[in-house]
Amino acid sequence: MPIHDWSRVGPGVFHHFHYFWVARLCDSLTHGLLPRGFYAMVEPDVGQAEPDLLTLQAREDRLEEADRSPQLSRDDDSAGAVLLAAPPVLVQDLGPDHTKLRRRIVVHSEWQGDRVVAVIELVSPGNKASRTKAAEFVDKATSFVGAGIHLLVIDLHPATGPVPEGFHGLICEALGHRPPELPRDKGLQLVSYQVRDGGYPRAYVRQVGVGEALPDMPLFLLPHHFLPIPLERTYGEALPSLAEKFRQVLVR
Repeated sequence: MPIHDWSRVGPGVFHHFHYFWVARLCDSLTHGLLPRGFYAMVEPDVGQAEPDLLTLQAREDRLEEADRSPQLSRDDDSAGAVLLAAPPVLVQDLGPDHTKLRRRIVVHSEWQGDRVVAVIELVSPGNKASRTKAAEFVDKATSFVGAGIHLLVIDLHPATGPVPEGFHGLICEALGHRPPELPRDKGLQLVSYQVRDGGYPRAYVRQVGVGEALPDMPLFLLPHHFLPIPLERTYGEALPSLAEKFRQVLVR
């Protein structure tokens, strides 16, 4: 299923698709992807993360048991190395309207007292429509990472004045880092933020373009464990939710 040019339809059409894609992604996590002790929910976009609520500590033995789960892949030289290292993924260390109606996928860990451990954000056109909205999105992203929450950002919308090269560059600047040089011929962006031991994030960046297939992207649940998220399959499952007239505009 190739990525469509969503600028051909209005933001309300994408919001409708967004709703169904979030549901399909969450369903995939709940029924098969997430290991025992984790669960996913579709939750409202309510602003910045609240570190005092999201950093509840689990008992040491329960956290260690979760970390040994054989159902997760690691970001070392064993399982998962090909997914994370294969080009054209850019790996960057980052060390020492409709936006109001949006929903995000939030993954909780029962091992850590139902703490939020990961979030999937699907960017909407409204997030990139003004400097204020873009700043709000960046603030939310950095607050998640600052609270030790892993983050996957999926952005299938073209550049705008407030977001000329994707949100990753703005997030880098907010974290005090220079934005990376990225290919300009592919304006869509997928970024997975891994919060490593010590609280330092690492970003896995993939630039994609209209007409390309969506690759799987890693979603970290623990500092060294991730799941490959089936973006293309769930995207294709959500597309039939659109009225035929809008599907025809997208595939034209």
